[in-house]
Amino acid sequence: MTHNQTQANHGAEGVADVTRRRIGLFGGTFDPPHLGHLVVADQVRSELGLDECWFVVANDPWQKSGWRTVTPAAQRLELVEAALSGADGLRSCDVELEEEGPSYTIDTLTTLQDRFPDVDWLIVIGQDAASRLDTWERADRLRSVGEFIVVNRPGAPSAMPPGWRLQRVDVPPLDISSTDLRTRFGAGRSVRFLVPDPVIDLVDRWGIYRPGS
Repeated sequence: MTHNQTQANHGAEGVADVTRRRIGLFGGTFDPPHLGHLVVADQVRSELGLDECWFVVANDPWQKSGWRTVTPAAQRLELVEAALSGADGLRSCDVELEEEGPSYTIDTLTTLQDRFPDVDWLIVIGQDAASRLDTWERADRLRSVGEFIVVNRPGAPSAMPPGWRLQRVDVPPLDISSTDLRTRFGAGRSVRFLVPDPVIDLVDRWGIYRPGS
């Protein structure tokens, strides 16, 4: 996991004034990561003046692993790192890979709050996910401690659940999905300009998303 060092300015009396950082947490399966993901993270960071935005790779995405095969987490992390190479202010985060079992936002947020008490964390989610927040693991606890950045998604429900700290950010509506990209990879169709070139290189080298892989 990568992060900037906390900055501290010392006043006239030698008392440290610690500057808090604001970091977005953009969690997902990223199977594979694509340019739509990068656009969302960069737009949120820019619009809200965040110090960084971290791509939190899910170890076991409980909402997906039950109905389709998910690429191993270590490979998805490597794909994210490849996608973010040279992207200023965007970082990968492997905190959810440290524990076995399903990945829950409340656990990730609690762990990072404990490790980095100088950071204000903002959880970046799509409009479709925001509409289902009340169904998330330990939703009552998450509602009380989490602050969410909601980005627009084409065709997603507009109604948001009450009682959550939600802030909307409009991003360019790029209708790119990992599901479609896996199909394209499997069929040998072009994904150029949809997926960063380093990700395409890794997918081709590993042979993932191919029939029978």
